[in-house]
Amino acid sequence: MKKLTVTLAFLLVASLGNTFAQQQVVNTENNKIVTHVAGNFYDVVFVTEDGNILQEGHYIKVEDKFLKPHGIWKLYDSNTFALVTTASYDTGEQLWVETMVDGKPLRVDKMDLTVKRLQNKIVALEKKIEELEN
Repeated sequence: MKKLTVTLAFLLVASLGNTFAQQQVVNTENNKIVTHVAGNFYDVVFVTEDGNILQEGHYIKVEDKFLKPHGIWKLYDSNTFALVTTASYDTGEQLWVETMVDGKPLRVDKMDLTVKRLQNKIVALEKKIEELEN
């Protein structure tokens, strides 16, 4: 009876281990590894062929179909693998980004990012208008 109880306990623990194990998907084309953490949350890592991390961050599943950046993302130099840029996202919306410029950290917040995007759109529209006038 004791042997049967131990065997059943072992099978139960083994099956629970598989149930709660993280699911991992590897995209070999982009060297992208996505790991399901829990619920709607996923970790993602982009690696070189040698296994060095180029970028890491998190995704959140929205509406059961879209994965959007969420939380802290880090980008590393492809030669030295030193941290170059850190950004924060909330369900796909970039909140801030911090990067190194001339050896000094530069932090840009959501408002600065919005202004820069609008400036880029204005420049693109001005170019289209100029092309149409010529």
